[in-house]
Amino acid sequence: MKKAFSSFLVILLIGFTAVANADFYSWQDDEGVTHIADYPPPQGKKAKVYKEDSPRQTDVKETDANAKGKNINILIFTKENCPDCDKAKDYLNSKNARFVEYNMDSDKDAEMKRKEFDDNKDVPFAVIHRTHIYGFSEAAYERALKSAP
Repeated sequence: MKKAFSSFLVILLIGFTAVANADFYSWQDDEGVTHIADYPPPQGKKAKVYKEDSPRQTDVKETDANAKGKNINILIFTKENCPDCDKAKDYLNSKNARFVEYNMDSDKDAEMKRKEFDDNKDVPFAVIHRTHIYGFSEAAYERALKSAP
């Protein structure tokens, strides 16, 4: 019994380690929109693979990208009781980035607005400078913020 429980814990820890060091992928679709997600791109699309634990440049010295004269275009789709949604909003707020939030639970128009991008209902979903980000990864958000035109 103890051995089975110990084996279960080891497997569980290995699973958490794999999630913590997850890769994410970046690719462009046929319309030129960049997608960043924690899953591979559709067949036939080449993707850049980023290691979540790779060293990141944090050269956004002025945390307010608007201070550099850049116009921030950020939409974020969220739901109630979504820890990753809260993390995404907290991260954007920490960078003093202006964004428009569409709460899929409380805003009737949010679902229609989301369909402009895809038919998915998973959250958080962010559009940062034409880059689509599914889920929350600080590194993915950071790279998208740096891609400001």
